[in-house]
Amino acid sequence: MKQSSLLIPDTHVQLGTKGEDPSQSLLVNAGFLGAFQEQQYVFLPLAMRVIDNIKSIVNEELEQLSAVEFQLPVQSSLLGEEYLTNFLLKEQMASSIEIPIHLYQIQTVLDVKTTNKTAFLPNLESTFLDVFSFHESQMSLQENYYRFEKMFERILMRCELAFQNVIAFSESIEEKQTKELIALSPLGDTVFVTSTVGEYRAKLDVATRFVTAKKSHATYLPLVHEKLSEDIDQESGDWLTYRLLRMGKQPIMVFYQSNDEINLTKLRHFLGGKVVEVKKSETEKYFGQALEAFDFQKLPEHVMFLGDTEVENLTNVKLHSPVKGMYYKNVNPLREFPTAQYTDFLYVKEGDLAPDETGTLVFQKGIKIGEMHQKNLSEVSDSIDGKHLSIGHYQLDLSRLFLMIAHQHSHESGILWPMEVSPFDVHLIPEDLADAYQSQLVEEVEAVLVNQEYQVLLDDRELSMVEKVREASLIGCPIVILIGKKAVEGIVELKISASDASIEVRKEELMDTLAILLQTTE
Repeated sequence: MKQSSLLIPDTHVQLGTKGEDPSQSLLVNAGFLGAFQEQQYVFLPLAMRVIDNIKSIVNEELEQLSAVEFQLPVQSSLLGEEYLTNFLLKEQMASSIEIPIHLYQIQTVLDVKTTNKTAFLPNLESTFLDVFSFHESQMSLQENYYRFEKMFERILMRCELAFQNVIAFSESIEEKQTKELIALSPLGDTVFVTSTVGEYRAKLDVATRFVTAKKSHATYLPLVHEKLSEDIDQESGDWLTYRLLRMGKQPIMVFYQSNDEINLTKLRHFLGGKVVEVKKSETEKYFGQALEAFDFQKLPEHVMFLGDTEVENLTNVKLHSPVKGMYYKNVNPLREFPTAQYTDFLYVKEGDLAPDETGTLVFQKGIKIGEMHQKNLSEVSDSIDGKHLSIGHYQLDLSRLFLMIAHQHSHESGILWPMEVSPFDVHLIPEDLADAYQSQLVEEVEAVLVNQEYQVLLDDRELSMVEKVREASLIGCPIVILIGKKAVEGIVELKISASDASIEVRKEELMDTLAILLQTTE
């Protein structure tokens, strides 16, 4: 491919804006992305080559799992599961379809939810890999879920992306065993936790910690509701606090240690419904008592009590009172809340013991690029000749994957694209094509490279060598071959971008030397 044929804007015009991630500016300045409208960008030919290489990896891996491709109209791209389920259940040919079956589409998604809310990523329409697997049993679904999970990991490893596969909650309660693929970045908007020793990985809103609920043999002291005095330390660790919530019309009082933070997402999944805070003005409506006269000992029987796992066996602790200037002394949860259920509904903290007890929890950041989940069998099961269907759904945002590869592989002067996704394998740069020796050597080297199935970008423009090399660094091909005045001797300069290794070789030794240099950089 001749560089003069590519749609690359003038790289002297620096288009990036302040505050952006450097890789975004590099993508624009190198001609991968073009400004379209305010805060919107389009994929230019160089980017499309990277995207196509990513798609090739995806197609290769899916073929290994015998997945077959389909494609819905773009305007209906989000209805894949609905369409396929209906097709398998109701079409006449359903009786001839063997289950399990795996189908996928690679499609641009037209949906407002795909608008990028991450500050450092440019706003692009998302191209999604959307995979569905249909099964007659939960066991079959579990087996294939694991296979697709490993397939996604192979795709990302081939793209040389640093990522984590983390436990997550789905927005839909009916979707179970959800995992998300997170590309690592300190600028990311997704917080997740990892164990310093074990393999535990989870998003912050689902992360759990190991809790030792030791029983106390202390004598229960009488419960007292009294005024706060100035000498009472409200920052000490023996205080409980509360929240008044509701799920629909069901009032819920939750209590936990005051230095912890409640996680409403965990509560929603534990209770199986949306949980909201009760407004002060609605306290009497749901709890039968006005807030200024609130007494948890006199609440109606239909009020649900929920306590955090760690507080179940505490004895003689203090509890903040809804009544201003008052508190409860000598609170014993097992005595005061005999009907309470105890579960984990708190956010973890850095340094907490991991749930498998093999390390402590640390926080990391990243960008979500994919997810996998199973449908709750009882919610989606229907029948083909009396047999049930279970569904696995697996998604990968190829547009974000492209951006995150660039983000992780960028440096001050350009992007070092991984070999499998690079727009070209080799950037061939002659100093002067008008020189007969250089022109002849370029033809010979290009022919050898193409014969060995390398994708070659030839810089055929009339620019100085300094300018050509600068722009080559921006584009970021893994291999750069420079041809200059030593062309008369049949000598080229070979550079491996990842290692910055450079060596002069004769054209006859080029391929052997290239193979050795590539092997040493793996």
